[in-house]
Amino acid sequence: MKRKTAMLSAAALALPLCAGSAWAQSSVTLYGTVDAGLRYETHATDYGEDGAPVSIRSRLRMPRGGGMSESFWGLKGSEDLGGGLQALFQMESRFDARNGRLSPDDTQYFQLSFVGLQSSSWGQITFGRQYNVVMEAASLAYGSNLWSDYFNSFKPEHTLLAGSKTNNMIHYGAQLGDVVLLAQYAIGEGEGSARRGSQVGAGVAYVPEKGPVKLSGAWMRSIDDNSNAKFDIHTAGAQFNLGESATLQAGYVGNRRDNNFTSFANGPFGPVDLAGLGIISPAQVVDPSVPGGFSKRRMILAGITYKPMPLLTLAANVWFTKQRGYTSDFDGSASQYQFVAGYALSKRTMLYAEIDHSVYRGGLIGAQLVGLNSQSPTVARTQTGTTVGIRHSF
Repeated sequence: MKRKTAMLSAAALALPLCAGSAWAQSSVTLYGTVDAGLRYETHATDYGEDGAPVSIRSRLRMPRGGGMSESFWGLKGSEDLGGGLQALFQMESRFDARNGRLSPDDTQYFQLSFVGLQSSSWGQITFGRQYNVVMEAASLAYGSNLWSDYFNSFKPEHTLLAGSKTNNMIHYGAQLGDVVLLAQYAIGEGEGSARRGSQVGAGVAYVPEKGPVKLSGAWMRSIDDNSNAKFDIHTAGAQFNLGESATLQAGYVGNRRDNNFTSFANGPFGPVDLAGLGIISPAQVVDPSVPGGFSKRRMILAGITYKPMPLLTLAANVWFTKQRGYTSDFDGSASQYQFVAGYALSKRTMLYAEIDHSVYRGGLIGAQLVGLNSQSPTVARTQTGTTVGIRHSF
């Protein structure tokens, strides 16, 4: 069965408090997507064994994380416990369609793995590795390319939304009519304290099934594994219906980081990962007390989706990011642009084509501001990519 948009899990799984008492029978569903394509990129950077860049060149490849979508498979199920109570679980694993192996950037087998209870009276509570509330807030209203579950090869907001998923999470969701409530707490595994390495957040969304506008926003705080240093994320935005065939979305994502926030395994992001994302300086990998990395990031994103005919979807998106660093070499900005076209051969199979262009300035040159290793990293000032491919969902 084709999965519902995973990033909309809060809305899809959180139950209206006014729902009826009848539940479907117990069930288990196998679902997934296989996505393969070709991507051409300029200024792709190759690195040596010591991590230093050794060459910059154009590259044609099959994207390891898929093109429009990740390739993945999953199981989800539920059991009726009676009295309006239901048990549920979900497990989801990514794989590399090029060679059938586990995706090379995965640090665990399942990207989603949670179990919990949902009730017709009080909503849903789940435990395990799940989407964080800032990612859910963006996905409920204003994230890029929601018609395609995001475009996996180019999704800049994911970097500012902490990579979307967190380990050790307790998640609560409920729906009151058109309003969705979200809350989370991830237990830390830092030395000597459950607070170190923890994460807390809350969000709210107004998402009518039919209506001219959807609104959402969230806040989330992560605590460093080895100190009380904080990394805060706040986000808000809206989606507007422009008739039956077009939607417009716009949003804001802000990051604020303490200088000695350099490790967060619940992400999972160790110091080397955070340095690769341009969040901390390479020197802080060795010594967190060294001034470096960014102190603030702010992103404005906007896009429009248009369906000129039922089988064809066109989308254009922009992202503008500004960064302030603890040292002047981390001050910078970026501008990113994208155009996507998708043609549905059926309800489950789509052909797609895409082009994107990024311009980096100052301290954002070299940062992975394209979405967590989904694109070849670059240390150049500009990068252009084009992707064509096919995906099938089951």
